[in-house]
Amino acid sequence: TKTGVEGVGAAWSPDGRRIAVQRSAGLDMVIESGQSHGAPIDIYVIPVNGGQSRNITDNWDLMAGAPQWSNGNLIYFSTGISGNTHLFRVSANRGGVEQLTDGDRQLRGFSFTRDFSRIAYQSTDPTHPGDVFTSAINGTQERRLTLSNADLLPHLELSNAERIRFSSYDGTEVEGWVMRPTNFAPDGGPYPMVLSIHGGPHGAYGNNFSLRLQILAAEGYFVLFINPRGSTGYGEDFKWAIWGGWGVLDYQDLMAGVDYALEHYPIDAERMGVTGGSYGGFMTNWVIGHTQRFSAAVARASISNWMSDYGTADIPRTKESEFFGAPWEKRSRDLMIESSPITYAGNATTPTLFLHGELDHRVPIAEAEQMYVALRKQRIPAMFIRYPDSYHGGWTPWRTVHSWHYELAWWSKYLKEKPRI
Repeated sequence: TKTGVEGVGAAWSPDGRRIAVQRSAGLDMVIESGQSHGAPIDIYVIPVNGGQSRNITDNWDLMAGAPQWSNGNLIYFSTGISGNTHLFRVSANRGGVEQLTDGDRQLRGFSFTRDFSRIAYQSTDPTHPGDVFTSAINGTQERRLTLSNADLLPHLELSNAERIRFSSYDGTEVEGWVMRPTNFAPDGGPYPMVLSIHGGPHGAYGNNFSLRLQILAAEGYFVLFINPRGSTGYGEDFKWAIWGGWGVLDYQDLMAGVDYALEHYPIDAERMGVTGGSYGGFMTNWVIGHTQRFSAAVARASISNWMSDYGTADIPRTKESEFFGAPWEKRSRDLMIESSPITYAGNATTPTLFLHGELDHRVPIAEAEQMYVALRKQRIPAMFIRYPDSYHGGWTPWRTVHSWHYELAWWSKYLKEKPRI
């Protein structure tokens, strides 16, 4: 393959003459060309004899997952679409992507019978942590095989996720979800709300089970989570819309979603919180420097300064691509400073809790320390909890629970009438 092109998830055709591979231009090519967007992820069919490779998903606007070749000319893969994850297939000869499974849920771990007539998979949705199902290859004749939480779920009061669609300030349609507090009463309220921002930025929220969001709903909060521009599952233009401008269009989308929630649900505008981790932590720091509408914030693994992050994080190439170069180049340096939450820390008034792992090399802990110091220097209430021996994710159960406990205490202090701490 061409230098700089990344190929993963290779699958051999049944006759051994072709290989299907999930393929994308690597960051080296993206940076070298100075393009204003990332590269699509497609499935290519490559003849083993050295013939011309062919992109069989080039007319399809989503990210193709790792391919699985059937016993014929069909190639199967899964991908995220509008908050869901489903199974698709495409002809190795003719192209043309076909969606096979559907529903407001996320399916993963697909396996196939030998004749590719049936599939098995795990299914999860906002009120079901996950069970194993089988169905015909086209998604019909579905049968549930496990009841992994049958003894527990009847004793829990879970909140479903209601899909919302709204127009951002420039007219772009954006999708999100709202979970009502489990103590919700139609004639009650107004209720406090927490806006939760996903990581990435090229990731997505959707119809899967989230214990953390369920806990927030159980504590009496409306929970709003949105897929702003930059999110996956909505096409290439949507995914790369924030290239070179983190905190602009995505921020507008998030605030438009908050406006929509306030208009359509009994939410108390004086008791709203904002939180997120990684990119969501960056956006949390960005939000508190651009608006005073939130009464509290919790920033997890949060970025504050792209200049310092460039030289200390384990992914400097992200800055070289999405900010068009290194910090010693004027255009990139100016953009990094303009896009750094620390630049706007002087506008912040929001009490903020910082949660960070000391061994986080993806977002080094100094990033949160800088924002924390900026708030404390201005006598803004701020608290910092450091977790030793902890990376960007994969925390031990105790540290995870500990961070949730203090997050809930922070919300209670600033979003509820009777503070806990």
